Amino acid sequence: MSGIVTLVPPQDRAVTLEEARQQLRLDAHDEDMLLAVHLDAAQAELERLADLRLCPQALAMVLDAWPDEITVPVRPVTIAAITYTATGGATVTLPEAAYVARARHGFVRIRPAAGTSWPTLAPDGQITITLSAGFAEGHPDLAIARAAILVKTASLFENREGAGCLAFDTLVNQLAARWV
Repeated sequence: MSGIVTLVPPQDRAVTLEEARQQLRLDAHDEDMLLAVHLDAAQAELERLADLRLCPQALAMVLDAWPDEITVPVRPVTIAAITYTATGGATVTLPEAAYVARARHGFVRIRPAAGTSWPTLAPDGQITITLSAGFAEGHPDLAIARAAILVKTASLFENREGAGCLAFDTLVNQLAARWV
């Protein structure tokens, strides 16, 4: 079994309230709470549909056993550390030279380094992979994501009873395709 847990959540949204206000040409702040809800919903939907984490954050992926190859189900990520419970019960950090992490088909895949195998895990042990996720400011894919969030937020704000947003769907599909 594996799961992703958030260790340090993002400190900001991908799109600020002020940027959304400019997109909608709003001068007043009386609907900021509603606008914030729409921003969060648009970002969450984009991240879910495209399997992306937009803003910098720290995550942990927890495994009960060593698979042949580990696929990290979120992107973009870098591996900060891999720790495991050794047979003696101690928590051990796997040296970077003991594994290879490569992006393939958009996702990071981790396998033992050439000529090595995964270390022995304690019977009730677990593996924790600490990840740094999110785009760096200025990344071109972040610009696409921000445009999609602004379009979706405007659609949600202006069509409060709910309506599809073709522009958002198109941008999400374009962003997702860039990571295949």
